[in-house]
Amino acid sequence: MRPLRAERIAGALSAARRLATRVEVLEECASTSDLLRQRIAETGTEANHGLLLIAERQTGGRGRAARDWWSGPPGRNLAFSLCVQPPVEPYEAAGLLAACALATAVEACCGREAALKWPNDVLVDGAKVAGLLAEVPSTAPPAVLVGIGLNVLTAPPPGTAPYPTACLARFSPAEPDRERVLVDLLVDLGARWEQYLTHGPAALEAEFLTRLRRWAPHGVRAAGRDPLAEGPLLEFSVRQGLTWGREGREVTRAAGLLPRIQPLPAPVS
Repeated sequence: MRPLRAERIAGALSAARRLATRVEVLEECASTSDLLRQRIAETGTEANHGLLLIAERQTGGRGRAARDWWSGPPGRNLAFSLCVQPPVEPYEAAGLLAACALATAVEACCGREAALKWPNDVLVDGAKVAGLLAEVPSTAPPAVLVGIGLNVLTAPPPGTAPYPTACLARFSPAEPDRERVLVDLLVDLGARWEQYLTHGPAALEAEFLTRLRRWAPHGVRAAGRDPLAEGPLLEFSVRQGLTWGREGREVTRAAGLLPRIQPLPAPVS
């Protein structure tokens, strides 16, 4: 296990310079995304465009819906945030591209298929190995903050999370190299970004739907008392959102307006 080094990471990121133009490695911080948001408030978006902040240890990492993210002991996992500006349109696409790049990096490391639990938790064999949070601060010009937490060498202790968790090392025949995983992820994200700008969202939409179906192969339903239809996942559009349901009762909801959904169980034979 070797510590992360900013100059070494920056030197390996020549293929992703459009996104990550500067790299900083911190021994510890509360949240890389919160720190990046603070820097933008103090010095502006343009001064922080392309800044990649990495923490060897986070003490207050955040997930969706104000959930905490467990980052593990120093030097064991990956916790980082990236500021990108100008973002692709719509802004949500930046997070979707990052989620697919994250899933691909997980697969390359552990040799197993990765699924995406809506909207951007990465699962292997039903266990969460990574999470992503994309945010758009109220700044001008606009920016997107992409925060990622990835369990590389250590998973949360039992009882820490209300769902199954795992780390990449559990599935990999050799100990994963954190730096290599990070660089490969960012290079892939840079390639996806260029493809999106050049060819549009079709490839992203198809991959995202495929990975969602791995999480919910029998379809989804809205959690709680929401009266929305339930049924198979039918379509995903960057601009329109997710479509699911059965004939005559299809529902489409934009990514930012989607209710909490859960996978349907396998039908009883």
